[in-house]
Amino acid sequence: MTHTPTIIAVVTTLLLTTARLEAQSPEAAARAAFTDDVHASAGTTCTACHAGQPTPAALRRTQIAPLCAKCHSDAAYMRQFNPQVRVDQFAQYVTSVHGRQMAKGEERVATCSDCHGAHGIRRVSDARAPVAPLNVAMTCARCHADATRMKPFGRDATPLADWSASVHAMALLKRGDTSAPTCSTCHGSHGAVPPGVNQVANVCSQCHVREGDLFRASPKKAIFETIGQAECLVCHSNHRIEPPQDMWIGITAGAVCAMCHDNATNGSQTIAQVRQQLDALSAAIAEADAVLTRAERAGMLVDEGRAAFQEAHEQQINARVMVHAFTAGPFNDVAAQGLAATARAETSGTQALLELQYRRRGLAVATIVILGFLVTLGFKIRSLPSGDD
Repeated sequence: MTHTPTIIAVVTTLLLTTARLEAQSPEAAARAAFTDDVHASAGTTCTACHAGQPTPAALRRTQIAPLCAKCHSDAAYMRQFNPQVRVDQFAQYVTSVHGRQMAKGEERVATCSDCHGAHGIRRVSDARAPVAPLNVAMTCARCHADATRMKPFGRDATPLADWSASVHAMALLKRGDTSAPTCSTCHGSHGAVPPGVNQVANVCSQCHVREGDLFRASPKKAIFETIGQAECLVCHSNHRIEPPQDMWIGITAGAVCAMCHDNATNGSQTIAQVRQQLDALSAAIAEADAVLTRAERAGMLVDEGRAAFQEAHEQQINARVMVHAFTAGPFNDVAAQGLAATARAETSGTQALLELQYRRRGLAVATIVILGFLVTLGFKIRSLPSGDD
């Protein structure tokens, strides 16, 4: 109860502040936002964008990108602020889906101010910027999650929901890994376009280098090109990319391979062999871990075993990558190395447990000998004549 006046005062202040902001005219709100704008810090004033305009609202959406380009496409001018700053953003924008539509007079598509803001523009490195890595998806979603806005363009409004359930979103939003893919990573930013069917593997391989190299050298590459399949998307989809699972490999219900393969198709034996090896490796790793854990809990050192176990785990990851070769040979080699490493790890744990048993038996024998000695000593002491004799 003693904090009630303070809470009321804070809430009252917040309400009054909100009311004042809502009561501001658009011009006053723009001036307030501009005080924290990157352009204001560079000495740019309102007239740089609004000179000759009767009112700020008179600036048409189709004019925004060319207006920004007057400075941002001028290398000599931009060099004053950052010698390494890019000056090709507008050139990229006019080739994008947004820019091509805007050039036709379509004003419902994104332009510079939709993504960067108008008067409170911040650097990309500023975590508050709408184009900072953690914020890009929500910025794109302002349009692309709006079903009403997307309907005239024949696009669905599910990308944000799908991406939010993906392994990429998990890495970016939950683990804070700002290198994880977001919208602009795959689609580009100023030159945003959806990747074509034959470009998907090139986009994915910007991060997944080994998988991309294996796929391009695999027999699937030519097959997918012939039938017009979108490469990586066939198995992994596009926005809702889930963590891969060994159960995807197989020709039974629920397996990804089963979407195209059955027992009668070519490759069914390879698929079954790969799945068998993956299961065997997973089981061996689990068994080795259990043995090592029992030894560690008993106080035994199993450093060599843990090193072998780590190698086995790395080979398991490599084996899952080698699936993208779509042939058994390279995969089998890696899986065999993983199984050999698990065997060494399990042997190390087993030897540690045997040594523990040996030590316990030795301790038991030593304990019995000592107890026997103490009992004998006790009888000997009792048999000695007392001091009164």
